Amino acid sequence: MKSAHVISPKLLAVAILATIGMAGPAAAQRTQAHPAASQQQAEAAAASASDAAETARDAAQSARDATQATSGGYTTVHQQADAANRAANKATNASHAAHDATSAAQSAANPAVPAVEAQQAASAAGAASMQAQDAADAANQAAYPPAPARPMTPATTSTSATAQQQVNATSSPPDSTLANKVNFDSLDANHDGNLTRAEVKSETMLSADFNSIDANHDGRISKAELAGGK
Repeated sequence: MKSAHVISPKLLAVAILATIGMAGPAAAQRTQAHPAASQQQAEAAAASASDAAETARDAAQSARDATQATSGGYTTVHQQADAANRAANKATNASHAAHDATSAAQSAANPAVPAVEAQQAASAAGAASMQAQDAADAANQAAYPPAPARPMTPATTSTSATAQQQVNATSSPPDSTLANKVNFDSLDANHDGNLTRAEVKSETMLSADFNSIDANHDGRISKAELAGGK
């Protein structure tokens, strides 16, 4: 799934709301006698509102990008993109209000009241920013759903096939299938119907198992012995 280029900013909006929540009318009363403190609070609120509005606009852009991955008519992705745009506009308007209140706090005889207004506007910007991010997340999830998990295919091993492929070159018993792997007549150089050690030296398996195949231990292997007979 394509990730939204929202910069994990919900924590920012939550922090803004938490910070603003600790201010308000009570802060106005505390700072009424300290105009400079009120002005600083208003400036901080305006800066927070600007950050929230920028984050909301990024979220709205991410949601608009997600609509490019859709085809057809008006889909859920478009609905979420519209919701993100509306929330981003709210955040931007709230940011403007926070800056207006900050300007008023700089020139007011009692800046505490406009400072509170700036803080309330910043809180509104933070809430709108979270709405924009939620809508952008929903748009991207709808546009880029995760791929379905592939079913696990159990691994199968053929022990019998593996065992058949293994060759014991030192102590294997006579194997009737060996006759099918060896061209007896081509190895029988003197055509006497038997194979000597010299005649089978080019056949590694046959040479290694010569003694076990030579049932009567006469130093020669007959066709019957090669096939597993006596």
